[in-house]
Amino acid sequence: MKQADPIIDSLMSPGAPFEVARSGAFRVFKNAPQNIIQTLQRSRSFGDLDFIVAGNQRLTYAQFFDRADALAGHLINDCHIQPGQSVAICMQNSPEWMIGFVAIQLAGGVAVLVNSRGTGEVMKAAIDDADTVLVLADQKRANTLSGAGLGIPVILNTDYASDITAYKAPERTSEDIAAMMFTSGTTGRAKAAALSHRALVHGVMNTQMAMVAIFQKMAADYGIEIETLRQQMPQSCSLLAFPLFHTSGCSAVFLTSMSTGGKLVLMDRWDGSKALELIEKERVSTFGGVPAMYWDMFDSPDYDKRDLSSLKALSCGGQALPLNLQKEIKTRFPQGFIGAGYGMTEMSGAVSQANGAAFLANPEASGQILPMTDVKIVDEEGAELAQGEVGEIWTKGATMMSAYYGNPGETAKAFADGWYKTGDVGRVDENGYIYVVDRKTDMVISGGENIYCAEVEQALGKHPAVQAVTTFGVPDDRMGERLVAAYQIAGNSISRDDLLAFAKANLAAYKVPTDIMIMGRPFELNAMGKVQKQKVRAKYLKGNG
Repeated sequence: MKQADPIIDSLMSPGAPFEVARSGAFRVFKNAPQNIIQTLQRSRSFGDLDFIVAGNQRLTYAQFFDRADALAGHLINDCHIQPGQSVAICMQNSPEWMIGFVAIQLAGGVAVLVNSRGTGEVMKAAIDDADTVLVLADQKRANTLSGAGLGIPVILNTDYASDITAYKAPERTSEDIAAMMFTSGTTGRAKAAALSHRALVHGVMNTQMAMVAIFQKMAADYGIEIETLRQQMPQSCSLLAFPLFHTSGCSAVFLTSMSTGGKLVLMDRWDGSKALELIEKERVSTFGGVPAMYWDMFDSPDYDKRDLSSLKALSCGGQALPLNLQKEIKTRFPQGFIGAGYGMTEMSGAVSQANGAAFLANPEASGQILPMTDVKIVDEEGAELAQGEVGEIWTKGATMMSAYYGNPGETAKAFADGWYKTGDVGRVDENGYIYVVDRKTDMVISGGENIYCAEVEQALGKHPAVQAVTTFGVPDDRMGERLVAAYQIAGNSISRDDLLAFAKANLAAYKVPTDIMIMGRPFELNAMGKVQKQKVRAKYLKGNG
């Protein structure tokens, strides 16, 4: 049984800001906005507060909404976007990305968040699968998509409308689709997780409630009234390191910061020394990153030269926080709130999380199950297991996706009696901490990026000399995991360098294997004719492949 948290319980009680009610199979926040548009509209009240800092560009909330309103009017009046139509965003992190997202919502459209790091063919496939009618892109992605044969209109981020024309934001219900984010399974083909307005709103409110709880705990620790602490605290400021097309970047950082009047500092590309400079200059208070980012900052020759005293909340997203890194963060930021969690695109973000004392009490876990989320552990037949037993993790809640868009077959496979089958293997203890021990889905998480082995294997297997190929992840202190490829080839007709060059020519950079192993004999297969990947991985780790 999960231990009660009196602060969370009070926040969810009748009459409280996060009062809970029942809506069908889910618990919902009783006073939640009907759609994400209403959440965004409330942020207009922050007016002249700083919102976005990106290089030499600085935007207040008022300036941001002026630009979003201009684009929304253009989408409705000139592009004739109808409610529920899909508009893709295909660009690197930038103010224009966020302006585009808000404008699409204000216009009643569905924001399709395309992985801008993919090849032209992969990006085009995602755009096509989402029935997209218009694309917002930067010049680099526009050129790439043109080369891939994209046949729908593209608006460049440099050509956004500047004049505000009158428009009326269409009404959208909580069940209507607000956004699509892409994820993959064992087939390797990207799937569009369709997220409703209710899912996005509740994902944001889950994070808001956690922030309020932390704030109240801080006030209790300092022995002062909450309002006194609030008046003494500067505007929150987050360094945005995650891609905005990920749920971590879009929901947990962008939308949550916007809904609470926070400031966002953007980087167009990751650099540890630059991150330290921005933390000092902009007084960044919150940072979430993958292990590699932390190590890059700690190893920077500029680390000791920077004033990092503003940094109060540090978290790891996209993968587990290694114990050695936990210790290093705690040593360098002894007064900081450290956090980690477990989540997925299909649940609009986090399923579990823990911060501060709750995290330090059990740092090997992936956080505690969120109050608004249900989790159960099941066996191969779908029967619920006893507490502490290991099995597949199933979850459900108001943040759950509606479906894989346009893919009823994969949707049917993903659900069972209203539960989402995560494909991850784990257990839950008596205090509601969840431990993720394995993945049924064949995926490697390297530097916070999801790399799907089946997709990589399909690309690598196109080389004429390759008879068979398998890929797998191995532990890496800096990246969390790194990808390795093992090949069975015809004779001695190709070298490791040739295989690596082929991989670089056919895959996005983050999907290229970090090492290549050429097998001296055929792969061992199981009864279904599939490569016994765990044996190949063991050989690689022993160095006798």
